[in-house]
Amino acid sequence: MRRLPLASVLFAVLALSGCHREVRPSTPPQPTLSQVADELFTAIEGEGALTSVLVLDAQTGEPLYARREHLRSLPASTMKVVSTASVLAALGPEFRFRTKVLLEGTRQGELFTGDLVVEASGDPTLGSWRFPETTLTCDQIAEAMTGRGIRKWRGALQVRGPDTGLDGPLGPGWAWDDVAYSMSAAPMPFVFRENVVDFSMLRAEGAPCSAQPAIQLTPRFAPFSAVVQIDTKGSRSGFACLREHNPSRTRCVWRSTGGSCPRAMSTRLAIDDPQALFAACVEDALTRRGITRIPAPPAPRDAAPPPVNEPLIELVSPQLGEIVKVTNKESHNLYAERLALRFARERTGSEDYAALRKAMAAELTRRGISPRDLRPIDGSGLSRYNLATARGLAQLLYTSLKEPYGEAFVESLPIAGVDGTLGSQPLSAEALARLRAKTGTLSSQKAYVGVAERPHDAEHPRVVFALMLGNMDEQPAVSAGGAFQRFAEALIHLPLR
Repeated sequence: MRRLPLASVLFAVLALSGCHREVRPSTPPQPTLSQVADELFTAIEGEGALTSVLVLDAQTGEPLYARREHLRSLPASTMKVVSTASVLAALGPEFRFRTKVLLEGTRQGELFTGDLVVEASGDPTLGSWRFPETTLTCDQIAEAMTGRGIRKWRGALQVRGPDTGLDGPLGPGWAWDDVAYSMSAAPMPFVFRENVVDFSMLRAEGAPCSAQPAIQLTPRFAPFSAVVQIDTKGSRSGFACLREHNPSRTRCVWRSTGGSCPRAMSTRLAIDDPQALFAACVEDALTRRGITRIPAPPAPRDAAPPPVNEPLIELVSPQLGEIVKVTNKESHNLYAERLALRFARERTGSEDYAALRKAMAAELTRRGISPRDLRPIDGSGLSRYNLATARGLAQLLYTSLKEPYGEAFVESLPIAGVDGTLGSQPLSAEALARLRAKTGTLSSQKAYVGVAERPHDAEHPRVVFALMLGNMDEQPAVSAGGAFQRFAEALIHLPLR
């Protein structure tokens, strides 16, 4: 008899017994960051946009994902990370600006005859409403005068500051048609109330669109001249302003259409004479404290009363770490410019844009960053002459984490889905607060540079990244915000490779 092979026998036994092996479908492998990012950026580039991306391990600097990381484009407001990291490196997060106020003249009883002299320190927060210690600047001066027994003052307020060599109200490469707005407030050595006024317009109830609105300024004593033109024949509603220089005033146009007639509008507009605004603020504070202001030139000083040349008060800013936090979270252009110029003075002894470029170039060289990867022209990113690559921006962040101020710098960056310019960025609940990044927007450019936490990755628990998108269309298949959302989720949750 022919014997059957053992395999055949076993098969027959299993078949007769009715047993069978369940075949389960295999689970598809989880996509990686590289796969998701490549697919995403290929689609964006297919529409004619440009992408430049680099991800580095935050501890070692190891490249974890790269795509055209050497491509240069406009960094926009991500240039603020260069300015803020540089000034933190030079001065430290505990540094404070100190503005001295002096009395120069003579005292005769309750009468002070002479000048109130302010020595400009470049403090961008002086008189700002953002901090408790700066809101009451004028009141502090008035209280110091009453504390000296002064009840009458005949003289003038003087602001003294270094000759900075700044060419005018605009930085190099700034757009002239932005000069009327708070975003382009001039970064002069003396700043008061961030060199802006709050400008509001209100039409009376039932008034036609063509009616002139009531204008309100904050602060109410601000010496600010504005002309508002009403346009009801335009194709769309809106509000736009331009600065005029002869005479010095701001001309605005409030447009409305037949189907839209807004009753109120508010904005912040830049001023060109912060010293005049400061003088008006001090005078208002003196009046409220019963000090009689005699706006006349000081009388000739005779030998009778002894001359007074003494400090009155020192106005102290918040710590630099807090100023940097406002700069980056709110993308504050004036703060960024003043901090960059202060860094230039610290490094070169001069405070102008030529010195800024020189000081920034030396700082980047110290960090091992090539000038081909970062070319700062101003401090805020408003300049169209700035150039950056994802490689340069990522290296800037990586080197900052290695320095004593590193965590203070990271804390200044907006938190995705929580605050600052990323506060409204939609992310999953698991990703919220795990990513911090400075954003930059300029015409068709969008940039992000920041830090992401990867809690499920023991090998690379923290990464730094830079993402730059250029030539973005107004109505793309994937928006810049949508692209960042997908990239950020993958960066936090997915395997890197």
